[in-house]
Formats: sequence, structure tokens, C-alpha cells
Amino acid sequence: MLTSECHQPAFLRASHSPWAFIPQNVLVFVRGILLAFVIATGVMILSFKLNEASNFSNWRHIYDFAIDSYFLVFLYHLITFSWTFTHLYYPHREDIDDGIESWLINLMSLPRNLASLRKQFYFTLFYTVTVVFAFMNTTIYWFITLQAEGAIGRDGDPELEPRDPPQPTPAPNNYVFRPHQKIEQTFVSKTSLADPNTPFSNIFGEGWFVAYIVLALYAIPSVLMVFEIFFLNSIKRPIWIGSHLFGLEFSAGLYLAWAGIGIYLTGWYPFFWLDEIAVGSTEAVTAYSIGFVLLAPIMYVLMQGFVGIRENLTRSRAEARAIMAAQEALEP
Repeated sequence: MLTSECHQPAFLRASHSPWAFIPQNVLVFVRGILLAFVIATGVMILSFKLNEASNFSNWRHIYDFAIDSYFLVFLYHLITFSWTFTHLYYPHREDIDDGIESWLINLMSLPRNLASLRKQFYFTLFYTVTVVFAFMNTTIYWFITLQAEGAIGRDGDPELEPRDPPQPTPAPNNYVFRPHQKIEQTFVSKTSLADPNTPFSNIFGEGWFVAYIVLALYAIPSVLMVFEIFFLNSIKRPIWIGSHLFGLEFSAGLYLAWAGIGIYLTGWYPFFWLDEIAVGSTEAVTAYSIGFVLLAPIMYVLMQGFVGIRENLTRSRAEARAIMAAQEALEP
């Protein structure tokens, strides 16, 4: 979106680093590496999730907030890599008239009408939702879901206490789902197979691969988007913050509706607090859901804080260079 400080389109700002030490060719390389990393990690996550022992359909995964937010991160990096690559190596796409190559370059290139305010708003809203959902996913898991699982385990609920069977076994036919069992049920089937001396086992107790999947779903996307904000794009704070806040809250509400569809179709709860049995009442589910929607603007403030820090740092460097250039010009 156009900003108060500069009228350069957001699409171009997404394709240029704010730092002089990251020229376009380096930016393309870095974006390519990150995209490859996101794809490779995504394949690992998909393989892990599809091979989990569960009484629920694998279709439940498309309603998982962690997977949905990871997909947004992948989609954002795919789009920005494509734009940055074609902007550098194919600046004049109309010169390419070769069938498939021309179609592919046009597909990967920046939008034709860069000045369109509507298109810029849609893109910056998509970018904002991607960052905010990644932050929300990290916050909810580490500060709410994980803490709730620990508290439930300490209370001695026999269904939730960790078990260490000699080998993985499928859940019994009379298994009753509790959403906070989602991770622990997986861990039960793998604990006995994990070497306690393997990397990360002292953190999660499940071996390095399960630990990496947990980090890949609930930590790495936020780290990638913070790195994106600071180094890979120069998108500034928008003028119309209210529109973005409304779009964020609408997107958060839309996800809750999507989760509700998933619960109805699969019987699987993406969050423990969406299960009335787990939290004790419909009112508690409503309160948690309102908190989920209100968390979006809080994470948006955090995002804009990172943007503000980057702008101050890059502005200071630019001002210092301008002062040095002026002093050199005044010297006889």
C-alpha cells in the first residue's frame, strides 16, 4: 500500500531490500534459499503429519492453524521470490514471446498495474495476515497450548499422562478425543523409539525429528517473517491502518469459521479451547474465541514495531551517508 513516506508501490518494495549491502542479485539468492528451505521443511511436516497414528481423517490437517499459517508463509515466499527474480532477470517481459516461457515469466512477474491502490491493499493485507498469523501461531502454542498440556498432565488426568509403551500401538476403538492429546498421542507412539541422547531430546524428550517438526510448525515461521521484515523487504507502515486491522480481525474470524467446518466434518479440534468438554462450557469457548480474534491486532502492533525499528535503522544510515556526501561536496 502507498505510504506517507514514499509513493513507491508495495510490490516493488517487496522486491527490494532496504539495506545497501543486500543488492538485487544477493536478494534473489537469499529468497531462493529460503523458499527451498520452506519447501523442504514443508515436505517433512507433511510426511510426519500424514503418518501420525490417529482415529481421525487426514483431512483434519487442512484445518490446523499451524499448517494453514505455514502455508501462508510458503505462499508469500513463493510470490516474493518470483517477483524479485523476474524483476532482476526479466525486466521487460513483453520481449519474450516464446509460448511456455512467456507464460511462465508473465505468471512470475510483478502485477502490470503497479499503481493500483486496490491491488496494493490486497497484497499488503495478505502480507500482514501472513506475518500476524505466524506470530499468533507461535504465541498460542508456546504460551497457551503447551502450558495447558502441562497443567493437565500435572493434575493427573489418567487419559493425558504420558505413557512409555514398548512399541507404537494404534489407539483403541473406544478412544475419546481430547484436543490437548494431539501432540502427546503422537509422542506416545514414538517415545520408546527415541534415543534419549539424540539432539533436542533434552528439550522435548522425543528425539530430534519430532523436536524439529515442533519448531518448524511453531517457531520457524515467525523467525522467517521477522527476518523478512528486517532484511528482505522495504514495505513501510500503511496509511490506512484501520482497514488492515479490520481485515486482520475478519481473517481471524474467518479461520474460526473454517475450524468450525473442520470440527463438524472430522470431529477433530484444532485448539483444545474449541472443545466445550475440554474447557467446561460454551461461554469459555466463546471467551477463548474472542481472545483469538483480539490477539490479531496485538500481533499487528508487534509487527509494526519491527517495521518501525527497521525504518529507524535504515533512515539513520541513509542520513549518515547524506551528511558524509554533503561534507565531501563542501570540501575544497
